[in-house]
Amino acid sequence: MNQPGQETPISSHRIDRVSASNVGSALALAVSVFALAIGAYQTRLMQGQARASVWPFLSIGYTYSSNTDANGFIWTIVNNGVGPAKVESVTLSLDGKPMKRWDDVLAALGAPQDSNSAMSSISGEVIPPDTNRETTIPAIKINSREAASLFKQAEARFRMDICYCSVYDECWIAHWQKARVDPVGQCDTTGTVQFEQ
Repeated sequence: MNQPGQETPISSHRIDRVSASNVGSALALAVSVFALAIGAYQTRLMQGQARASVWPFLSIGYTYSSNTDANGFIWTIVNNGVGPAKVESVTLSLDGKPMKRWDDVLAALGAPQDSNSAMSSISGEVIPPDTNRETTIPAIKINSREAASLFKQAEARFRMDICYCSVYDECWIAHWQKARVDPVGQCDTTGTVQFEQ
């Protein structure tokens, strides 16, 4: 036994057990933290893949045929992405002047009253992807050579912007005759004249 005031010697066997126990615990903690980091990284990758799997990509263009009265000029909107596009807002201008309807555009171009045209609504629509079927929206079809020619000649004077969102509420703006879209936080219509048709 030890006398009062005398220190008890610590056995080296007990120190080895404590050290081995601490090292084992530290390794288990490190492995757990590493597994947690891998899990978080994989979750982030899966979320990115899920978003990419429903990414819409709208294109605005036209087709023109000068030698026919049927479908001489067709203003087209197509979703070349892989997910649906929810159209939130549409603006259209001719020579910088906002337009509200296709009839306004026809009048501004000086098209004859009997232009024989067909129009489709765009605003508020959900445009499905064009992956396995034809889903192009003909915003306006002009069946008169004269009116079709007026649209073709005014091509550079038009500006159309369509703000649309994915099912994850990620939003973009597609532009007339441009192969790119611009990401935006949300579709803001403040201070704009919305195209209604």
